[in-house]
Amino acid sequence: MHRNTAIISLLIICILLFSLPVSAAAEDKGPLPHASEFSAMLGMTAEVVFSKPEIPESIFPYRGITPEEDNVVFYYPDSIYLFWFQDRIWQVRADERWTGDVDGVRMGMSYQDVTELWGSPINTRDDNPTWTLPDQGYPVRIRLYFSKTGMLNDMYVYRADW
Repeated sequence: MHRNTAIISLLIICILLFSLPVSAAAEDKGPLPHASEFSAMLGMTAEVVFSKPEIPESIFPYRGITPEEDNVVFYYPDSIYLFWFQDRIWQVRADERWTGDVDGVRMGMSYQDVTELWGSPINTRDDNPTWTLPDQGYPVRIRLYFSKTGMLNDMYVYRADW
């Protein structure tokens, strides 16, 4: 399926699911996972995501440099973003407002603080280091972004094979 068609299909599914009564759209199966469970969200389908009681606060397209890099993004009030490729989550983002942690790493930490906890990243070619996370049947990475003042303000957990 062409990527743009997949994005449109996912948006239509979202609209249809949001129009269902709450009891049909969301059984109480616990909250969306957070923190070190980010990688567990990778590969989730719409059916799994919509079985959770939380609903996105916003759904929007994220345009890439090429059409193949376009995404549909679900934003949740706890500052978590789910990026969709075709019909599965391929990337999870937490922005600077997120208050959780990933194996002890929190927003506002310095690069030195992070490397003291996690060791050296697998790349040092730019200001946005990447670490390897446990394999999920495909390679998983976490990429951290630091502000101009050197504090962690954004993180992405993603499938490294797409």
